[in-house]
Amino acid sequence: MFKDQQTVNLFPCPVWLFDIEPDSVEIINRNAMAAIEQMRPPQKEGQPIHPWQSRNDLQTLPEFEELSNVIKSTTGEVLKQRGIKDYPFQITGCWINIRTPGNDHPAHTHPNNYVSGCYYVNTPEGGNAIVFRDPKMETNIIAPPLLREDEENSRTIMVPLQSGMMAMFPSWLPHFVPPNQSNIERISIAFNIMFSSFGETIGKPLWTFDENP
Repeated sequence: MFKDQQTVNLFPCPVWLFDIEPDSVEIINRNAMAAIEQMRPPQKEGQPIHPWQSRNDLQTLPEFEELSNVIKSTTGEVLKQRGIKDYPFQITGCWINIRTPGNDHPAHTHPNNYVSGCYYVNTPEGGNAIVFRDPKMETNIIAPPLLREDEENSRTIMVPLQSGMMAMFPSWLPHFVPPNQSNIERISIAFNIMFSSFGETIGKPLWTFDENP
């Protein structure tokens, strides 16, 4: 019927997973738990414990210096893998997320940033995954039954996690956190990265004006 066949996968969407060095994990987790104890409002007796989100500028605090250094290091690796020139970048936001038992985090993106990520302080069994959605809307319009699900045909892909890991992904990639099915709080620290002086260095047209066409 045909002489040969090949499949070319175009425009892959990466997700980067990093196992952070134990010494850094110890410092980051210790400081994160101390910050939670200080920042988190006290729970009123008899009321349910709700999910909590901290202020979003933790990267400016000295107790998060170790985490900021790790984020900058992993971001450098991401940009290197993407083949991007050595443009200055900055952490534009950083905050703690706590998902209590039974609670999830709805699907969302991180507008006006290049890459985003999450460092995982505590990921109990049953609360140790992040789910990414295929950003192409067409996959939700025509959705035939599947013989199997894999990374090439699934509309959502669940990535397992563990404490001390960091996941990074394009900020435009939709993602969500399933309900925490454990009886322990899931604790993570999210962050965003954007190029410094974006308008001066990246936002200019990629073509050059030719005075003598």
